[in-house]
Amino acid sequence: TAQSFVVFTVIALGLSLPYLLLSIFPQWIRVLPRPGAWMETFKQLMAFPLYATVGYLVWILAGQVSANGLLNALLSLSLVGLALWVYGRVGRPGVSGRRHRVALLSGWVLFALALGLGWPRQPAPSAMVWQPWSAERVAELRQQGSGIYVDFTARWCATCQVNKKVVFGSPVVRKYFRDHHIVALEADWTNSNPRITAELARWQRSAVPFNLVYRTGSPSAKPIVLPELLTPQIVLDAFRKSSPGAGI
Repeated sequence: TAQSFVVFTVIALGLSLPYLLLSIFPQWIRVLPRPGAWMETFKQLMAFPLYATVGYLVWILAGQVSANGLLNALLSLSLVGLALWVYGRVGRPGVSGRRHRVALLSGWVLFALALGLGWPRQPAPSAMVWQPWSAERVAELRQQGSGIYVDFTARWCATCQVNKKVVFGSPVVRKYFRDHHIVALEADWTNSNPRITAELARWQRSAVPFNLVYRTGSPSAKPIVLPELLTPQIVLDAFRKSSPGAGI
């Protein structure tokens, strides 16, 4: 469109303006500083506006993707940085031999991994739907006889994230939850919610991960406390148990 043409023309003029001015007024070349060590310092200094631009673009991305998508993007950027560092150390021109070839190959492999990790993905149609936890919501669902899975978690809890990937990455678990209308509640303790802290204290816990299972059709049964490290089988067995399980 005409608007795009104008925008890119202005960008091109802006980039070429120093060269155009020096071509028109060649005597200005005398006022330019002489080449020297300052050029390396200036080059490095100019990296910081680029870092700021990346930060701004990541901030925009944060509003468009999920938390996992943002994490993948940040990890992808880290891999790109690592690939460039490897190339800068031993892959640059002037370094020859086996080290040079290994560095080039490693750099390309890291770049490919970064591209694969950061590539946009559509969420799986059968992905879990999490509702925010509250004591009132638990009481309401128990009165209805619904099965409930409560995940006390936090973004900074690595074990919590692994558990979620392992358990709910299983199509068997997701199908079981859908077929039995089990409601998944997430108690997000990332910012130390006082209500979640009080609930953890009620269970004599002071840390996450902490997971509870309320079985379907058992509104008066005590919930089952799951171990810290989970597998799909542990979660499924908890819902299938005939005994009331442990509770307070």
